[in-house]
Amino acid sequence: MTDSYDVAVVGGGCIGVTIARELSADHDVVLLEKGQIAGETTGHASGIIQPQYQFPHLPKAGRLSFRFFEGLDGHRNYKYTERELINLHGPERTEVAREYTELVSANGGYDATWLDADEIADRYPGVFDTSEGSPIAGGMLYRRMGWVDPYTFATTMGEDAVDRGATIETGVEVTDVLVEDGEVRGIDTDDGEIRASSVVVAAGRWSRALLEDVLEVPIQPERFWHVNLDEDADRNDRVSEAYPQWYMDLDFGDDLPEELGLDGYMATFWRPEHNGELHVAGIEGLLGPQPSVKHNVDEAFHLLLAERLDELLEEYGEARIVSDGCCPTGDAMSPDWLPIIDAPDDAPDGLVVATGFSGLGLSASPIAAAAVRQLLCGYGAPFSLESLSIDRFESRSDDFPEPPFEIYDLGVFEGAD
Repeated sequence: MTDSYDVAVVGGGCIGVTIARELSADHDVVLLEKGQIAGETTGHASGIIQPQYQFPHLPKAGRLSFRFFEGLDGHRNYKYTERELINLHGPERTEVAREYTELVSANGGYDATWLDADEIADRYPGVFDTSEGSPIAGGMLYRRMGWVDPYTFATTMGEDAVDRGATIETGVEVTDVLVEDGEVRGIDTDDGEIRASSVVVAAGRWSRALLEDVLEVPIQPERFWHVNLDEDADRNDRVSEAYPQWYMDLDFGDDLPEELGLDGYMATFWRPEHNGELHVAGIEGLLGPQPSVKHNVDEAFHLLLAERLDELLEEYGEARIVSDGCCPTGDAMSPDWLPIIDAPDDAPDGLVVATGFSGLGLSASPIAAAAVRQLLCGYGAPFSLESLSIDRFESRSDDFPEPPFEIYDLGVFEGAD
C-alpha cells in the first residue's frame, strides 16, 4: 500500500528533524532516515552554536538561531550551555580582525569586541598563555554563544515533530525522488513508494547521489574530527568553569601527517565539557567522490595537538587523549561554505534541497527550517534566501577545490541584510 503525505523529508540529521518539526505544525509530514536519528554527521558534531561563521551577512538569521537554541533550554532533556567564544589569532591578522570586529558588530549585530593579548589574559586569568613568544596576539570576543549536545538536540526535535503529528521512519532508505509531468509525486524507498506533494532532501553528502537524475547539486564530502583531552583531576574544575569556547587557525607548519591531506593551517574549535575535559574539533578537508570510511583520528596528529597545548594554554599540564572520532562518511561542503537551501527553477515543482552545511549544520538547523517554510509556504524566513540559492554557482559540478574557511571576509557585508 502506498502512503500519502503533504511533505516527505529525507534525512534524519539535525537539519532534517528540525525541518520536520517546523512543518509538522500545519502539514502532514513523514521523515525517512536510512539509519537512526543523528546517526551520522550530527552524532559526531561538537554542538557549538555559531551562526555568525556562516551567516555574518544575515544577522536576522543569526538572531533567529540564537533565540531558538536559548529558548529551548530545559525542554525535554535538552540543555543549552551559555559560553562565550573568542577567535584567537596571531599578529598577522590583527588589522583585518579589528576591522571585521567593527563590521560584524555594526552590520551583523553579533555583539563582537576586540581584545588584545593583555585584555585576554585579564579576562581569562590562568587560561591562555599570552606571554612573549605566544602565538596569541589578540582575539574577537563573541559574548552571546553556547553549545548543546547534538544527539539530545536531534532527538528532541524528532520527539517534538512526532508530538505535532509527524511520522518518522528509521531504517528506511530512500532510493529515488518520484517525478511526473515536472512535479514531485513522492519518493521511492527500499520498503515501497511514499506519495507526497513536496519532498525536502536534507540528506547531507548523500543528497547529490539521490538527486542525480533530477537535479545536479554542487557538493563534496568532507570530514570533521574531534578529540577530547584531559589532565590531572584536580584541575578539572578550573577547565570546566573558567575556559571559554575558542577558535584558532593552528599553524602546524610542515608537521601535519600526510594522510590528513592538509597543509599548514587548520581551523580548530575548542570548548570545555561539563566534566572538565577539553573538546577539540577540526576539519580534515575534502574527501573526493568516494571517501574511505574512518572512525578515529591519526595518532601522529594526537602528538601534534598535545604540542600545541603548550603554546596556547598556561600551565595546562600533561594532556591525555580520552576519546576521539571522525564522522565516518563525511558531511557535505558547498564551493563557498554556505549551505544550499533552495527550490530551484530548473527542479521539479515541490522539490526543496537543504544541504552543503559544511559541518556547521547544527547552528543552521532553525535557519534551514525557516527557509524551507518560506520556500514551501511563502512565509517564515525573516532574512533573504538569495545567498543560499543554488543559482549563485556558475557550475554545479562536484569537482571544485576546497574553499578557504575565511572568518574575516570583509566582502560578505556588501550584501548584508
